Amino acid sequence: MIRLKKKSKKKDKSANDFSPTDINSWVEESPIKRIMKNKQEYVELKEYGYLQLLEIQGKDLNSLGQAEVQRTLLNFHDWVTQFTSDWTIYTTNLPTNTEEQIAYQKRCLNECRKEMRECRDRRKYNQLLDREKILLSAIQTEEQIKKEIYNGEFILFLFAPSVKELDEVVRKARSYGSGEFFPEQITREKKIQILKQYNNMNDKLQ
Repeated sequence: MIRLKKKSKKKDKSANDFSPTDINSWVEESPIKRIMKNKQEYVELKEYGYLQLLEIQGKDLNSLGQAEVQRTLLNFHDWVTQFTSDWTIYTTNLPTNTEEQIAYQKRCLNECRKEMRECRDRRKYNQLLDREKILLSAIQTEEQIKKEIYNGEFILFLFAPSVKELDEVVRKARSYGSGEFFPEQITREKKIQILKQYNNMNDKLQ
């Protein structure tokens, strides 16, 4: 099993493949060379081939019926039995992403304030004023959630010595679960967030 261990090395020029805000000490000492600019956005490693990160969606087994629980467990067993490539699963502890909700509420707030500027009816204006307060409170709540509430997620790390072989590993990982166990693609930004957390001694993956 390949594991991403910290290594003490001088800064690699390929760290420039990350944005300036992401070029921190963790890049210098990590085994990561760059995130490739291809469709899959694989992670090229300094000493061992390539890595892909996929997210495994969790299920609340307590909310499922007995037959559904058995089907889920059997499908996971089939996946583990058939999928024999180089892989491991880690859990993350990432901040909750509320950007979409905040952006929507801010659009609503802008529309509300536009109506307030154009409103000539006192009763309507008071209603809009109440709506403005509700939206401001909602935005503040979402901002607080983003800062304080963290999600536990399951991330599948897939390894292969070449891009072509990793393509095949990813294909198998996403097809051996009979639809019940289907690792999902994740964004480049989230990959950077996960890799930073993994390689930061003060903020390890669990």
